[in-house]
Amino acid sequence: MSTSLQHQESQAHSRSATADRSLHPSAWLIPIALLIASACCLTIDLPVARFFHAGQYPGFLRELVENTEPFGHGIGVVLLLSSLALVHREQSLRYVTAGAIALGAGLCTNVIKFTYGRTRPRDLELAGADFAETFTGWFPILQDIGGSQSFPSGHTTVAWALAVVLTHLFPTGRGLFFTLAVFVAYGRVQCGAHYPSDVFAGAALGWTVATLVLNYGPARVRAIMSDPVPSPSESRLTITPDSRSQAA
Repeated sequence: MSTSLQHQESQAHSRSATADRSLHPSAWLIPIALLIASACCLTIDLPVARFFHAGQYPGFLRELVENTEPFGHGIGVVLLLSSLALVHREQSLRYVTAGAIALGAGLCTNVIKFTYGRTRPRDLELAGADFAETFTGWFPILQDIGGSQSFPSGHTTVAWALAVVLTHLFPTGRGLFFTLAVFVAYGRVQCGAHYPSDVFAGAALGWTVATLVLNYGPARVRAIMSDPVPSPSESRLTITPDSRSQAA
């Protein structure tokens, strides 16, 4: 009986791994749409940056984005997932893995930032600037050019990657997670750290990295993140054939 049960579990794990690798093509419509939006925003980047630089927005928005920014900040991600791991210790490895995926996506932005530079809106003289002046060329770190880390937005990348992995673990929270990710992206534009095209590109990168890892990443990672986290009611009460026979 035990051998048969182990065999069934092995088959179930095999089916799960196969399913993870068969990602539906429609999953890529979102990052493609985000990249198209990023390209379209290049023409309005400077006007939007000037608008926010002038402070022409309701004051409550500043407070709103300040309170949602931790969802896309490395320290905020660590605190959030560490808290979940402490509360649900039996799922701690999943939360650590989720954090690693989100922060890993953020590290990917640094590769792009240090490869081709773009001056942040708050570090640029916006009044007389044109589109071409926002870009500083290849490998800005070698040219000792400060403030050239605008493209893409690292906070937005982390927030969207985190939203993807949390949605994978808690599907019912999808709306909340992506709402927070959108607020993080908006906040980066409002505070002058990024242009609209930067945050759309960051969102596309975060979605792509998290989706690739969850579906095509190392087998160990896919095994850890294979199923949603059970709800409290499911974890408290699990009925099996053996328990029913014992009750009879």
